[in-house]
Amino acid sequence: MDILKYLTNCKVYSTVTQAENEEEWLHDRSHGIGGSDIGAICGVSPFASARQIYLKKTGQYDESLEVSEAAQERMYFGHLLEPIVAEEYARRTGNKLITLKAILQHKDYEWALANIDRLIVDDEGKPIGVLECKTSSEYNNEEWENGEILTSYIYQLNWYLWILGLDRGAIACLVGGNKFYHYDVFRNDELLNNIIIPKAKDFWFNNVLALKEPELQSNDTNFVNSKYAEVKKNSEIILDDDIANELAKTVVECKAKVKELEAIIEEAQNKLKERLKDNEIGYTKDFTIKWSPRVSTRIDTNKLKKEFPEIYEKVKTKIEYRAMTIKGVIL
Repeated sequence: MDILKYLTNCKVYSTVTQAENEEEWLHDRSHGIGGSDIGAICGVSPFASARQIYLKKTGQYDESLEVSEAAQERMYFGHLLEPIVAEEYARRTGNKLITLKAILQHKDYEWALANIDRLIVDDEGKPIGVLECKTSSEYNNEEWENGEILTSYIYQLNWYLWILGLDRGAIACLVGGNKFYHYDVFRNDELLNNIIIPKAKDFWFNNVLALKEPELQSNDTNFVNSKYAEVKKNSEIILDDDIANELAKTVVECKAKVKELEAIIEEAQNKLKERLKDNEIGYTKDFTIKWSPRVSTRIDTNKLKKEFPEIYEKVKTKIEYRAMTIKGVIL
């Protein structure tokens, strides 16, 4: 690979591609931290958590980590559409792209890996950036239209730029199958040196290599609910450590703050509605306000149960879950 002579900050770790041997490709990726891991490790990913990444890296795979069929479909089509996103980015920008069929490794940190989508090169073929290709649903169009890129994507691209020793990259996304956005992203050394690299290093050495599970994060809800779905009815336990007490206090205090903030939001919205009256859109000095009509169709379960009891019995679904309540006095 002649192109690698320019990438002096990294070296080739593996040349096995996902298309050639997915099992071996996944095995290679498990021997370090990749770009798709870094957002979860830093606690900014909506898709995974540090605990889930840890279990995968250490081979402790659990059925609770299985993503839904819908999520699998999204990932499948995202991979399938990657070449189309890359081609459209090149067409719209005039930038030249190269597919690098290799997992790269930072020259000084063997646990820092990069499996990039495309390399952006100049007219002489010299690398000048990294392109990350994404797909998203129409539901997220407003965010992409406004340039509100997911923080985890910013972390991912910065991770690649650090490993390859490049200063800039781009994120291109096909939204809803018919809208295309692309944004330049410049390497943020402050973010890398103060957050991303220290957290990645800590995770690799103090969690993965030490076989110590990282703390649960906010996006571990489905994971922890699935893991502890079974419960012994009326069973009790004394949580006598100070940390448990502080965690319970945090939940109670934050719920009170949420209620207070929701009341403030409702009051402000109602006052804005009175100013908008029958207009859909309003403009203030700093904001655009929309109060738009929506139509939704829902099943009237009470009516269904009363008028069509047999059908109701056939279609009803039993959902089992554990509900948490916390009672006590905050001094």
